[in-house]
Amino acid sequence: MRDFLCSRKRGLWLFLTGMGLLLGVAWTQLEGDTGLKKSREALRKQIYQWGVFDRTLTTRNSYSDAEKYSAGWLEATFTGPGGQMYTVPGFWDGEDVWWIRFAPPQPGVWTYTVASSDEEMAGRYGRFTAITPPPALVERNPNYRGFLQVSDNGRYLTYADGTPFFWLGGTAWRANLSRMGFAAQPDDMGPNVAEFPHYVADRRHKGFTAVHIRAGYPTEPEAVNEGGSTFRRRYEVINPENFQWLDRRIQYVAEQGMVPVITGQWYMGVADMPPADLQRYWKYLIARYQAYNVIWIVTGEYGFLDDLAKVEQLGAYVKRIDALDHITAVHPTPNDPFFAYSSAEHFADAPWLDIHVQQTWDQAATRAAMAADYGREPAMPSINIEAGYDGLWGWNREMTRQDAWTVYLSGGAGYSYGANGIFNWNDGCCDEEEYNPPRWYDVLDAPSANDMRHLADFFAETAWWEMSPDDDLVSEGYALANPGEEYIVYLPPTAVGQAHFQDWPKPFVSRGDFVTIDLSGTVGAFNAAWFNPRTGEWMAETIVAGGTEQTIPLPIERDAVLRLWRD
Repeated sequence: MRDFLCSRKRGLWLFLTGMGLLLGVAWTQLEGDTGLKKSREALRKQIYQWGVFDRTLTTRNSYSDAEKYSAGWLEATFTGPGGQMYTVPGFWDGEDVWWIRFAPPQPGVWTYTVASSDEEMAGRYGRFTAITPPPALVERNPNYRGFLQVSDNGRYLTYADGTPFFWLGGTAWRANLSRMGFAAQPDDMGPNVAEFPHYVADRRHKGFTAVHIRAGYPTEPEAVNEGGSTFRRRYEVINPENFQWLDRRIQYVAEQGMVPVITGQWYMGVADMPPADLQRYWKYLIARYQAYNVIWIVTGEYGFLDDLAKVEQLGAYVKRIDALDHITAVHPTPNDPFFAYSSAEHFADAPWLDIHVQQTWDQAATRAAMAADYGREPAMPSINIEAGYDGLWGWNREMTRQDAWTVYLSGGAGYSYGANGIFNWNDGCCDEEEYNPPRWYDVLDAPSANDMRHLADFFAETAWWEMSPDDDLVSEGYALANPGEEYIVYLPPTAVGQAHFQDWPKPFVSRGDFVTIDLSGTVGAFNAAWFNPRTGEWMAETIVAGGTEQTIPLPIERDAVLRLWRD
């Protein structure tokens, strides 16, 4: 009887396969107990290149929840049209449900086979066709350009198709908590909106391209989202309901064309979790989210740890099991015992590290750390994700804006903006005395956030990826140059704000209300105009001749930005 049923199911599969080929439809074959209805749905489903293919699996075998998370295993090997192979882990999603997820990096027919410790799931197989995403979809959602990678010259990030990625991130560390809900929470203070989607929509409108999310709180059972805490039983049973809500958040960011930057846990999790539990937890994260264009940060603020060996081991583990090789990094902190402004100070030679990440909280250090990272060999992109937050520890709008422009004009590959009340998302439920945060709805549209919008608009008009730092060309300030083609000069104010960790001499020296730029060796004329980073206004547009030094008057108070470019 069992053989007869298997043959009937195989016959149905062959019939549907033939129909899919005749109709020229991108299709997915689902077998087992999914039924004819889901098979028909699969025929209608289009899988785009770099889109998410997923499949559910179930078993009649009975396991405890601890066994489902800890003892059982599931993986799928995908084979592409050119014979390329990727093996990705699957994950348990509650009750008797498992999933596999994958993003096809090339168009064409893909096949897959499942391996598992469960004999009912092992050996299942299928195929689907990935189709090239249409240009309109790629324009709306650049994640369909492919997963991020390091540029050939090691200076910035690109999508897989080579398009440069301008990193402007928003730190929403508390995004996977109930306080930053995915659905409206009428009992909260402030506007009755779905707060996480509202935040993402706002940041997308302002030109942000990445959202930082702390995925889990392994050591903090009181930290919950709509589905509860990270673990049902620490650290033996993961809580799938928690991650189902995180799925919604990650998917929404990706659908909006932005990149989720996932920090798995803060340093406390690394300190407390045994290595086997830490790796199992990260395998679960990778299984759920490697099908998206994400960036991994293996831990937050490693500097507070007593030993960096577990960080090294974890970084190597993440890189080893992530078949699609996402950008992987680690987050430093200027605190003992491992004080660092940049992760390069401890992990520069780590083979799993793809980018340097900075946290400075010191305006002079923001410049010094980025210049130091730019000078390292081999070249590697450097991103400052916490230079200072507007409204926290003395930082204000001016300091936040100056930090951002300083990062990019020092050769940085990206900057992430933060503000008190946003990074900790104060909706009235959870005032934190340490930070005394304002309500999120009072600072979401803060002037400093709109300064980031002006910055994004400015760089969208430039070929920033073709320029390199060259301060020797200007009488003062910071300069990027593609000699003979384009120049950007940033003039900071004449005084620096407070230093949080160290006492630095003031690094900015004003030489007057003008800047001199050396255009020797160039020919022809350049367009020149000043940009006000506080208002987004262009002014004093003129033409300057190449072949000599040019002195250009400053039409506004500092800080100010000068751009020279060819038609």
